[in-house]
Amino acid sequence: MSADAETAAREALASFFEAWNTGDIEAVRSQLNYPHVTIGPAGQIIVAPTRDDFRTDFERMRQVEGWHRSTVDSCTVTASSPAKVHCEITFSRYRPDDSVYGTGRVMYIFTNHDGHWGMQLRSGMPDEALTAAQKR
Repeated sequence: MSADAETAAREALASFFEAWNTGDIEAVRSQLNYPHVTIGPAGQIIVAPTRDDFRTDFERMRQVEGWHRSTVDSCTVTASSPAKVHCEITFSRYRPDDSVYGTGRVMYIFTNHDGHWGMQLRSGMPDEALTAAQKR
């Protein structure tokens, strides 16, 4: 395991969630490395070759799910090297009244591209409550 890389990945994780919670797509894009790959709950693969290609609909999350913010509840580094770190994350999503409406587990892979540590791959598994909220 690489302690420096793990520290950098944890810092990148914190920066990603800080950006995510602003709901600002440009802030989120700046926390990623490209091409960015998302593997959805049904196994679908979404590739964003460049930062302009990465999309997340924060307004839909607010309207459909009632999303206000997300938190990292736990982070376990499962593997690391000087240039790549795998993290298993448990997260929660909150409404504006601070009630939790869903949780999930996700694997994030952080990479170092020319000195920038960013998330390059994510593969998530939401719980049933979150899945139901996303389908409204």
